[in-house]
Amino acid sequence: MAETKNTGEGPQETLTAQENAGDNDTTDAEKDWAQTANTEFSKGNYTAALNYLCRLESSRPKDYKVLLNKAVVEYYKGDMMKTDAFRLALKEIATSAGINIENIGSIDDVEQCVFYLNHCVLLYHLQQYRTAIAILEKMFTCLESLEESVGTSVCLLLIECHLQAQQCDRALAAITHTETTFLPQPLPPAPSPKQQDKDTRSPEKGPAGSNGGNSGSGGRSGGSGEVRCSATQEQLRGKLQQLRVRALLMMHSLRITKKELKNIGTQAMNSGNSLNITLVCLKSQLEYLRGNHRKAIKVINQCAALPTPSPTCRPSLGVVYYNNLGVIHFGLSKPTVACLYLQKALQEVKGDMGVPTYPNEPFSNRPLYQLGSRVKWEIYYNLGITLLHMNKPDRAFTFLMEVIKVHTCNPRLWLRIAECCIAQHKMVIEDDGNKSNLRKSLVQGVVGVGAHRKICLSMSISGHNKRVSEMPLDANDPEMSLEFARLCLRNAISLLPDNISISSLTDEQEASGVLPELYQASPSSPMRGNEVLSVRVSALACSAYVSLCLSDFTAALRQSEALLTAHPKIPGVYKLLGHLYAGEALICLGRVSEAMTHLDPRHVGEISLTPSSTPPPIQDTSSSPTSSYNQGWYPGKTSAALQVMRYNLSVAYTLRGELDKANNLLKEVWNERSGNVPAQVIMLAMYIQLQMGHADVMKNMVKKHILLT
Repeated sequence: MAETKNTGEGPQETLTAQENAGDNDTTDAEKDWAQTANTEFSKGNYTAALNYLCRLESSRPKDYKVLLNKAVVEYYKGDMMKTDAFRLALKEIATSAGINIENIGSIDDVEQCVFYLNHCVLLYHLQQYRTAIAILEKMFTCLESLEESVGTSVCLLLIECHLQAQQCDRALAAITHTETTFLPQPLPPAPSPKQQDKDTRSPEKGPAGSNGGNSGSGGRSGGSGEVRCSATQEQLRGKLQQLRVRALLMMHSLRITKKELKNIGTQAMNSGNSLNITLVCLKSQLEYLRGNHRKAIKVINQCAALPTPSPTCRPSLGVVYYNNLGVIHFGLSKPTVACLYLQKALQEVKGDMGVPTYPNEPFSNRPLYQLGSRVKWEIYYNLGITLLHMNKPDRAFTFLMEVIKVHTCNPRLWLRIAECCIAQHKMVIEDDGNKSNLRKSLVQGVVGVGAHRKICLSMSISGHNKRVSEMPLDANDPEMSLEFARLCLRNAISLLPDNISISSLTDEQEASGVLPELYQASPSSPMRGNEVLSVRVSALACSAYVSLCLSDFTAALRQSEALLTAHPKIPGVYKLLGHLYAGEALICLGRVSEAMTHLDPRHVGEISLTPSSTPPPIQDTSSSPTSSYNQGWYPGKTSAALQVMRYNLSVAYTLRGELDKANNLLKEVWNERSGNVPAQVIMLAMYIQLQMGHADVMKNMVKKHILLT
């Protein structure tokens, strides 16, 4: 399932105010005002900072640095709510400075990077990640020319954008480059608490030109020549480690992730730092992906002992906690409990969003740190998948349709919406195995009374097959119909990549840093090659079924053949469905002899129907552990699969006039059902007996299965 395991990490990208006290034509008073404004801004005293900036503006009315800093402080003073006004002010100031923030060319003046960085922060929170990446990558190439604070902000924001865009390989490359640029190499171990105390008591000493001076990368060295990180570098190092773990978890590189988390925990203990919500959630997600669901619950429950995070940290602790508990319980095959936790998470999200403040300004209804949150759509997705497993396709359809408005390019999401329509269609169809509905399925009506009473048998047993509706589909208000399911399945198949590799990485390849090939599927985790194949065969199987129900037998045959040839190692249940659907389509097209090759019962003996190796079409495969929850989409046992094959083969024999062979096969199915005979088998048996001239046998069957029920 695509449940995104929220890490609880709030946006680290904040708007940057420029230092403007270093210009050559700046007076001493202006320098003091600028430094005081910066100090007050760092303390959160935005009113005082704004007063000093107003003095600077009156003294330097055309200095774009002062104007930018004033706009940033005013934005912070308004709790970062007036995003529309700040965007307009940023664009106007940049234009007056001769900077086009919408179209970055070559960076001639590194001081312009602050404008681009602020613009990219807004783009990040407005979920325009690819646009932000295009700008940030140009600044990323000139990190050495930037101030260290601006350079690290560019790197961290670029990494976050890569992760949100599910570009894990590029995120890891940016992390490595950031470490090389801003941290001492090789990276030293984190200092122990005793070492830290010693460092704070003893000032650095060393002759000029020796190893006792400042290192070129900004690190510190002790008298023994050991390179150490400063406090700022340790903080950057911790952030990069967490970002690396997030990327590795997204790629399901669990062995390396476990090692990285162990290193982070060791460094946190040596530095005297306690665990935070991000590390707890990352550890819980690791255990979840490894299949240790009970341990994942134990780890996530540590959130109760953590201090309340800052209000600017989004999503909130309650949202993260309840969402992750819901995901874990779904992995435990407890969809009802999972739905309860996910509903609590959704209530927390609605409480955080609040009431719109500026209805006419779309980006000013919430603070900036809430604008970029995708947790609402992630919880909607999780609820939709969970409700689908709870056999509530109508409610699942409502949630998933909200998600598809935002994430239109997710093939797995289109497949889930189609499965909602199919599940709803199957619920409408009466259960033929139910004794109470058996007579209703077989009898169309009764004519006459007494000795002249006549029973009119139904011409069809179920309502699976229907004609295509001539009414056009309404894209704005789609209905749960098979026609809409077919449209969704077409979208899913067209969005899937071709020429995928499903080979898994070996332990040696993973340890050496070889990255798997990933395919984007927001809001769920990116898909590997085997997951793409799983979605493809599921979509083809559903497409064949929908085409058969809509009496489009040519399309059903084409999709069934594509399913059988999708890959040599597709799960056995899909081979079974492919042969069954192809056989039925060929029979309906009048090609009975060709259909019999697909309906050979020996096909069942060559496949495995164990739930562990054949997740049902409704099962999401975005996570490593798969739920064995069965919606009854396929025969769960080999004996049941053989019965289905024999029944369909007996239909083919009947159409060819080989009634003896058809009767013998049907007897085997009848005897194996142990009295619980489906209506389709009864109807076919009566037809065969009537065609063979056994009217008495047929009448006895009518009395036993119709008149006495």
